[in-house]
Amino acid sequence: MKKVVVAGLVIMLLVLGCASRGIKAPKWYLNPPEEPDYVFGTAVATSVDLQIAIDKAKQDARLDVATQIESRIMGLIKKFDEEVGKGTDTELLQQFTKVSKNVVDQTLVGSKVRKSTVKKEGDLYRAFVLMEAPIGKARAELLKQLSSNENLYTRFRASQSFKELEEEVEKLREFKKEQGY
Repeated sequence: MKKVVVAGLVIMLLVLGCASRGIKAPKWYLNPPEEPDYVFGTAVATSVDLQIAIDKAKQDARLDVATQIESRIMGLIKKFDEEVGKGTDTELLQQFTKVSKNVVDQTLVGSKVRKSTVKKEGDLYRAFVLMEAPIGKARAELLKQLSSNENLYTRFRASQSFKELEEEVEKLREFKKEQGY
């Protein structure tokens, strides 16, 4: 009986010790604000370089915002069960496969960081970011301003580093046409 009590105390101390080392995220990260004129996205990223941690978190937060606005999700789930043998000498074989793909095609005009927090953890920086993007009237105005600046748009389109992503987006657009969107 004493061994069970001692083992229980050791386990409890280990759990409490690990919990105290947990990462404390900002409140806004766990509960992003809700406002009718904005879409919010949160992200966290780490790096040994401060700026890279921040840039990674900003990019992931923008992706979070874009995914909330529009996503094309494709998925496949396969389940296979087979029982081999007779009576008590049977063997049950199971296989489960799940595959999904998410393609996002969204221009985020006016997205910006509303809040950010950076924490130093040993050799790493951990960056938390709250990104906002205007929707509705504010978004329409920003889109109007961007489209009037052809030079900026041309420079954006000239970048070849996202060729693969553009191909995926084109596939999404073709699918939308086929579906009558």
